[in-house]
Amino acid sequence: MDELIVASRAVHFTALALLLAAPLFRLAMSPDGPARGLSGGRAIELAVGVAALLSALGWFAGVAASMAGAWSDALAPDMLQAVAWDTRFGRLWIARLVAMAVLLAIHAWVRPTRGRDIALVILAGGVTASLVGTGHGMAGAGALGPIHMVADMIHLLCAAIWIGGLFCLGQVLHQALGGTATPEVVRTVVLRFSHIGYWAVALLLISGCTNALVLVPQPGKLLTTDYGHVLLVKIALALLMVAIALVNRIALTPRAAAGPGGIRALWRSVMVEQGVGLAVLAAVALLGTIHPVP
Repeated sequence: MDELIVASRAVHFTALALLLAAPLFRLAMSPDGPARGLSGGRAIELAVGVAALLSALGWFAGVAASMAGAWSDALAPDMLQAVAWDTRFGRLWIARLVAMAVLLAIHAWVRPTRGRDIALVILAGGVTASLVGTGHGMAGAGALGPIHMVADMIHLLCAAIWIGGLFCLGQVLHQALGGTATPEVVRTVVLRFSHIGYWAVALLLISGCTNALVLVPQPGKLLTTDYGHVLLVKIALALLMVAIALVNRIALTPRAAAGPGGIRALWRSVMVEQGVGLAVLAAVALLGTIHPVP
């Protein structure tokens, strides 16, 4: 049961990261805007939307089985109805499934325009931020409750923009290597991505520290609890991403302007950074199934 929940959470987080970052990338970073987008982007985003929907259903099934205590009981109609309508998780999940169905409909039937991408950013951002109601983001007593909830929403959104944006950036660099994107496009996209990345990383670190202070008020518990161990792994991976991003910006971005060799080096580094980002999402998926430190 927990294995299904962890796997579903990891796929769901990854899918939402691209669903949010791709239209934002077209709006804020791509000089071609929504008219061009990613290579095969519409088909990719539609497939990712299906993955988000299926992983959401898998997550729901895992939670239902966990509540029922057995798979046979979890699939009973009365049990599914109870989980869907009698729990906060279930009611939130129904709303999220409806929002994701609307996302899929827009991807499938609405032609690319700026208005379409704005609608996709709003919907995907709302679906991503709503994950705060499914995990530890609701923890925190008194005044800390709302502060932690807002910090967790910011953390989720910034992580999705950063990790999902890396995929879009990698696509542009790959197009440049194939001769379908000009050096001017690469230069514009990399600089715009860096500017937005600065804010995303800064807010990610601030909100992450806020979350850690609420969930792990005693730093020593980081070394003595399962939650603390996984959190330390997540922090180490996030810091590794920051280090790679700094190398990309300071050392490799100037080289990319010099020719294909520099672009290839930057593309490889971005792919490594994205791989580390996926490991971060896997750690987050696992964290959500572990009770935070009391």
